[in-house]
Amino acid sequence: MFMLKSISVFVALGAALTLGAAPAVRAAEPFQLDLGNWTPSTHHLAVNAFEPWKKIVEQKTQGRVKVNVHHGGVLGTSQATLNDVKGGVYHVGLIAASYYYDTPLFKLVIGELPFALSNPIVAAKLMTEFADKHAKDVFDTLNVKNMGILATDGYVMFSTKPIRRIEDLKGMKLRAVGKGWVQIAKEWGAVPTPMKTEEGYTALERGTLDIFQVSPTSGIGYKYHEPAPYVTQLGAPIVIGAMIMNKAFYAKLPADLKKQFDEELNPALLNLINESYDKGANASYDKMREIFKAKGKGEVIALSPEERVKFVKPTEPEWAAWVNEANTRGYPVELMMADFKAILKKNGIATPF
Repeated sequence: MFMLKSISVFVALGAALTLGAAPAVRAAEPFQLDLGNWTPSTHHLAVNAFEPWKKIVEQKTQGRVKVNVHHGGVLGTSQATLNDVKGGVYHVGLIAASYYYDTPLFKLVIGELPFALSNPIVAAKLMTEFADKHAKDVFDTLNVKNMGILATDGYVMFSTKPIRRIEDLKGMKLRAVGKGWVQIAKEWGAVPTPMKTEEGYTALERGTLDIFQVSPTSGIGYKYHEPAPYVTQLGAPIVIGAMIMNKAFYAKLPADLKKQFDEELNPALLNLINESYDKGANASYDKMREIFKAKGKGEVIALSPEERVKFVKPTEPEWAAWVNEANTRGYPVELMMADFKAILKKNGIATPF
C-alpha cells in the first residue's frame, strides 16, 4: 500500500513539474491576412510581388501575421476589388483608378491622361506626390486604407491583325481602357469596347474583340499574344492604381504591427509591384519575339515617328475632358492641373500638349 501511494505521489509530482514547464500563457494565434489577386498565379504580380511579399510579411513579423494569397480572381474580379476589400471579403487588394472613374478615385486618373507618363517607378513616385497634395481624403472617403500608389508600364495593343498605321484601326473592336479612353478609340476610328482585363483572352479568341490594350507585362501573363500575335508598342496609357487594405483588419492590429505595415511592409509591397512593371516590359517583348519566331507568326511592332504623332494628336481633347469633369465635380481643377504639370516638369517630363 505504501509503495502504491509513493508511486502515485511521484507520478503526480512529475505531472506537476511537466505542466509547470509549459508556458503560462498560450501564444496568440497569428493574424490571418487574405490577399485577393485577380490575376493568374503565373502573372508577374503574383510571381514577383504577392508571393515574395507573403514571405517578407511572415518573416518580418516573426509569424505574427500569416498571409494567404488567393490567385486567379477566386475571391472577386478586378472591378469588384474596392467593394470586396471594403466589405471584408478579403483584406488586401489592387485597384485600378480607371475602373472607378465615377468615384473620388477619378482624381488619380489625371496620371492616366494620354502620353503623360511612361516609366512605372517614376510615375508611381510622381503620383504619390500628387496624391499627397490632392487625394489624401479619397481613400478615407471610400472607407479603405491606402497602402501605396502603383503604376503599370506603358500600354500596347495586342491585335489579331498588324497595326502599323492609325488607318489600320478603322472598324476594329478595341478594348477601351476605362471611361476616359472610349472617345479616344472613336477618334482613332476604332469601336470602343470596355472590358475587364481577365476577359481579354476569350474575347480575342472568339473574335468579339480585335485589339486589347494592356501593358506588355500583364499581357504576356494572360497570354494575349496567343490569340492576338501582333503587338504594337504605343506606350500609353499607363494605369494608376493602389493597394488597399480593409480598415477593420488594420484597426485590430496592435500598434507595433500597424507601424510595421505603414513604415516597412506596405512600401515593400509597392516597391515589388512597381519594379516588376518596370523590369517586365523589355523582358516581355524579348519573350514574345522568341515565341513569334518559333511559331513563324506574330510581331512586335514599333510605330514610325510619323505614325506615332497620328496616334497622339487625337488624344489631346481628353486632357480638356478631364479638366471639365473635375470642374463639374467641384474640384480645384486649375490648381490640380498646375501641380500635376509642375511635378512633371520638376522631374524632367514634358507634357505632350
